[in-house]
Amino acid sequence: MRVPSRRFLSLLLVSFAALPAAWTIPVQGQTPPPRAQTFQYADFPAGLGFPADENVLLGYVNQQDRRAVREHAWMLWQGITAPSGSIWNDQVLPIFDTWFSATEVFDDRYAGRDPDVPGRRFTRHLEPPRQSGHSPAAPGGRSAAVMSFVKLNRDAARFIWDHDYYRKDTLDGLVDFYNRADAPLYQRQIAPFPRTAITLKIVFWLIKGAESPQSQAGLTALPYWDPSYPPPPDGGLPMHTNWPNCVAVDPAGRYAPGSRQRVNCNGTPKAPRYVDAPVIGLDRFYTYRLSDADDVASVADFLKDLSSAGGEQERLVADAGQSPEIGDYLALMAIHMTTKELDNWTFQTFWWSPTPDAAPHADYRPPGVQGVWRNYLMCTAYDMETPREPDGSPHVCFNPYLESDLGPTASYQVGDQTYPPDPMAGHRSNCQTCHARAGWPSVSDDPFTANYGRVFNTGYLAPDDPYYAGLVKTDFLWSLIFHSQPPRQ
Repeated sequence: MRVPSRRFLSLLLVSFAALPAAWTIPVQGQTPPPRAQTFQYADFPAGLGFPADENVLLGYVNQQDRRAVREHAWMLWQGITAPSGSIWNDQVLPIFDTWFSATEVFDDRYAGRDPDVPGRRFTRHLEPPRQSGHSPAAPGGRSAAVMSFVKLNRDAARFIWDHDYYRKDTLDGLVDFYNRADAPLYQRQIAPFPRTAITLKIVFWLIKGAESPQSQAGLTALPYWDPSYPPPPDGGLPMHTNWPNCVAVDPAGRYAPGSRQRVNCNGTPKAPRYVDAPVIGLDRFYTYRLSDADDVASVADFLKDLSSAGGEQERLVADAGQSPEIGDYLALMAIHMTTKELDNWTFQTFWWSPTPDAAPHADYRPPGVQGVWRNYLMCTAYDMETPREPDGSPHVCFNPYLESDLGPTASYQVGDQTYPPDPMAGHRSNCQTCHARAGWPSVSDDPFTANYGRVFNTGYLAPDDPYYAGLVKTDFLWSLIFHSQPPRQ
């Protein structure tokens, strides 16, 4: 076991250069001009105020200056979505698409290598998201295709490599060290990430190519979130598989945008549920085209192997009976973004909407956010409690494409406390409160492990809360828990 150094223990005691242009998306039937393939890491652009001074951000939080917090979060969005210098499959990549996937950071273990080493290829590693370990099957047992990605900027990736936090034995060693030292709960943590660290969780949805016989006359029905949705009448989970409204995504531009077309929205081939849905062009999304057999195989693995019964959190569905094909698209639906600008990190989460200018989630979006990136709404959680909700409860910020279905549908017990069913709990969740519960060892049935945190918005969680008994806090990052690897043989 590696014993932490004095410097490490001392840390524990310290409790665009250019504006982004409008985006051009290749559309079926059009041949983009050939451009050279080039791919290299691009960092967050200078001149956008990142990283911000922690005291300034804390001032915004303490003064409950909603506008200042949102303007900062939108600036972060503007930065990660700015065009990079990389081009892949004739598409200019946004900066975040040049960052490191969880597979690169944890599986490939590039520790000690220059992140810009020649030969690093652009890839989107499809992986099972593993945050939720108790969600029941979706109504009717409908399968769900998960297309989720974790991305880390270079400073976050290097920190994990330099501290061997991609290894399970490193985390196990810290647990053992703190247990033997009988360390106070507030000290049971890894070293803090640098202020410039950024992590992302990214979610896509499968859009069928217009020529595919699996499409609906060239269209794909896409359920979308509306905050006015009532709770499901049967007491089930509110989730994309039962949202009543859809848009009809038209990848080839065959229909007039805004016109109404009849599509099967959250139905099945045997039991269709038809709605007149507004037509939305592919130019309203950031998309990735499935261009070869490897792309198709990656998505097919998700369609085949993962379902809502698998207990995964970020579930996004293809229409029933669909399978991926060359010429299909993955459309970006959500990005959950954290930055280490605060000790407790900043949390902002973004999601696609057919009404992207709707208040309050579009408020204060700056003109520097351009092109397809203006089709995404946002909420922030820079504090576990404030600004409080109108009823006095802790602050709520959740991503409808990520957290809608977090609520338990059956009662459960933790210690001596019994909690009732609460299917709508995800709609009252707070990103920071959830991530504050991130701790090693990994998810298990033991009440003092990561899955203990099933009460999703109980407000402030102190660093010495009894929850942390037996755990090592992973600096608000679940990715260390879910992606760390055993030693290489």
